[in-house]
Amino acid sequence: MGLFRKSPPPRPTLQRRVPRPWDPPETEFPAIVPISTLQFDRSEQTAIAITGISAYSNGFEIFVTRLIRPDAPGFDEDPVPGAPRGGLAERQSFQVSLQLSDGRTVSGGQHHDTEPTGPILRSRGGGGTSHCLLMRWWAWPLPPSGPLEFICQLGTGETRVRIDAQLILDAAQRSVRVWPGDDG
Repeated sequence: MGLFRKSPPPRPTLQRRVPRPWDPPETEFPAIVPISTLQFDRSEQTAIAITGISAYSNGFEIFVTRLIRPDAPGFDEDPVPGAPRGGLAERQSFQVSLQLSDGRTVSGGQHHDTEPTGPILRSRGGGGTSHCLLMRWWAWPLPPSGPLEFICQLGTGETRVRIDAQLILDAAQRSVRVWPGDDG
């Protein structure tokens, strides 16, 4: 008994994931872009701001925070008892886009399985509570030098805030490649 043990089956060979140049690197820690909170206009019920930017060697991540007034219905509440579900978040959705110094505008919400022909801005998810939502947006490639405008459309209104793109470009130089040569 036990003289003829079966060998375990061979482990499958791991397939190396080939990174796409427009995706965030997976072998790199970002550098923090030195900005203060960039607040867009607020309404009586909600406020939206860029609360952080992280730069990588090939692009940057934008952190957008949305606050709902504490005494107002939140993202998970009915604004009026008995009314259809949806609350404030559904009634007043917002969109983020970028205006680059060369005049190009980049809007969020696009998905790219094939190589994009121009800059991209896409949601990377988020989370929060009924009155505070933090979302992450990925922008590729790094912006050209000059003014960079962040555009927020909330309901029918539009607000813009601006920084010098050089802040992002300088931070990208400080990102940390953990395994040089393994891009991704």
